[in-house]
Amino acid sequence: MERFKPFTLIGDNEDQQHGTSQELVYLNIDHIVSIKPINIVVEGEVIKGHWIRTTNGKKYRAIKVPAEVKKLEKK
Repeated sequence: MERFKPFTLIGDNEDQQHGTSQELVYLNIDHIVSIKPINIVVEGEVIKGHWIRTTNGKKYRAIKVPAEVKKLEKK
């Protein structure tokens, strides 16, 4: 279970008035293919985030990632 780490992901949600939702998700860090820094607009503010791609081809926008995952970041 220690390979699963908490990430706060941002998703587009048509049901919410602001258009985005934040969700705490545990991802297996062994399945992360790439992570790179990006700017994300959340509620009218630009914040620093991360673009994460996993081995199954899924892509995620995260605003919080574990410290050991930040080390994998492409600069």
